[in-house]
Amino acid sequence: MGVIKEGKVSGLIPSKEGFAVHYPGYPSSISRAIQTLGGTESILKARSSQSNKLELYFRPEDPYSHPVSGELRSCHSMLLKISRKKKNSSPINEAKEESEEFHADIVARIPEAYYFEGMADYQHVVPVHADIARRKRKNPSEMEEPHFQKKPGLIDMGPEDVMMLSPPLFSLKDVPENIVLRPPSTSSSKKKQDEPPETHSKMTFEPALGIDFKDVQEIPKKINWKEFITEGTPMWEWQIAVSELFEERPIWPKYSLIERLLDKNLKFTYQTLKRLLLTVGYYFSGGPFQKFWIRKGYDPRKDPDSRIYQSVAFRVPPELKSYCDDNAAKGLKHRWEDLCKFRFFPYRNQYSFQLYELDDDYIQQEIQKPPKQTSCTYETGWFSQHVHDSLRLCVKVRFLSIFPETGAEKFLKAASEKFMKSKRACIFKDAPKPVQEEHQQINEDAVDEAIENQIDTDDVEVDELDSDDGEEEFDVYGMDSAGEADNLSLNSYSHMENTSTSYLQQLLGSFPSMDTNGDKKQDGGESSDGEYQIYEQDDDENYLDDDDD
Repeated sequence: MGVIKEGKVSGLIPSKEGFAVHYPGYPSSISRAIQTLGGTESILKARSSQSNKLELYFRPEDPYSHPVSGELRSCHSMLLKISRKKKNSSPINEAKEESEEFHADIVARIPEAYYFEGMADYQHVVPVHADIARRKRKNPSEMEEPHFQKKPGLIDMGPEDVMMLSPPLFSLKDVPENIVLRPPSTSSSKKKQDEPPETHSKMTFEPALGIDFKDVQEIPKKINWKEFITEGTPMWEWQIAVSELFEERPIWPKYSLIERLLDKNLKFTYQTLKRLLLTVGYYFSGGPFQKFWIRKGYDPRKDPDSRIYQSVAFRVPPELKSYCDDNAAKGLKHRWEDLCKFRFFPYRNQYSFQLYELDDDYIQQEIQKPPKQTSCTYETGWFSQHVHDSLRLCVKVRFLSIFPETGAEKFLKAASEKFMKSKRACIFKDAPKPVQEEHQQINEDAVDEAIENQIDTDDVEVDELDSDDGEEEFDVYGMDSAGEADNLSLNSYSHMENTSTSYLQQLLGSFPSMDTNGDKKQDGGESSDGEYQIYEQDDDENYLDDDDD
């Protein structure tokens, strides 16, 4: 730019920018300073990172060295390049007198710089390690052995094998701060006495954890929360709204509760919602009512009418989860009411729905039937295994049928076939069984003839997803359920030569055996090996294949 005169220089400021590091010390060289800052790569990495911190290690050779942090702040500085030039005062004189001139050039503007204004933690360093680190820094290739190895009686060890204990704790702050001490207990207790009591905090709550469905028999009792909340406050209004929902229905899914409260234009934090729910409700950690909020004082395990409020799970097949993940990443959501009416395919991979809320004729018809179980089980609640599987498969079929993209056809077909088999299993399970002795005896000749004719005429391949036997079974059950489901007798089955083999085997296997002690034979001759296989091949419990989602 020009010569510095009287501490001033004039010129143009360049557009090039850079940053500076105000080093907290006097390094022996620029290369050593860069090494303590982690090298050029570490400096550039810290510069490009989101955090405005630059770490400096005074002993980079020591792995236990604790760094000090420099903070990046804005500034208004310039990087100058100062040079000194010698010039002759009078070229004519023989005795040439030399004078010096200082020139300054602005290399770049410095809008930001790192400042190290904190204090460094002190560390105790073993002298052996300090000596090794010092010699490494000077000449790593020509490092002599430490003096202690030449003394007799010491253990033969390497120069870096001496144990080094790192400080147990470093200070959390490197800048001094004023500490606000806690007031004495006497003054705080006096202050609490002067303040008006908060009645809502005196209300006792059970632990906010799910109750074990099997082991815990005693449920939380209903409390009169109106004695602890001031009337007219927002908390009073919110609690009234939540309590009215539990008076309307004793069991609620969480999403349904939230949507109903939002429809009433009630908005509050999650912690407030949980407090409101814990005031009047509880939930089980597992079982048929898992994670559903239940009104305090009401035990669904003792009330068969609670079956309509049981949960049914829907899991998206792994091959279709990409659709859910893509839409969930966009933040898209459906109303809970629309999902319960099967208007849209869910955006989450798994949901637990309440049977009472699902808009499906078959589901509503099944849950309104009188219960046939006398106890509520952990796996299926008040329903039998066949009915529970049918309800779950019905939900799966409904959702897969509205999948908006391609790829769900094979899953829909498989689920539909399993759903039909499950419904037939329910009909077969509910069919009345003959009790009298003459109804328990089977015409073996007619059975053998029917089986032989069926084997000769029907030789079909059974596939996991596409079964011809399943279609035949559906036709038979459709006929029985339409007109003769309530009047099943052995004579009607003995004349059905076109009945499928699997259905006939299951039918015969369901009849009670006459051989109670293992020594008696059926009337009409001895049982052959073939007949034994017919009676023992299948039973009711294995009729329905489980659908593992």
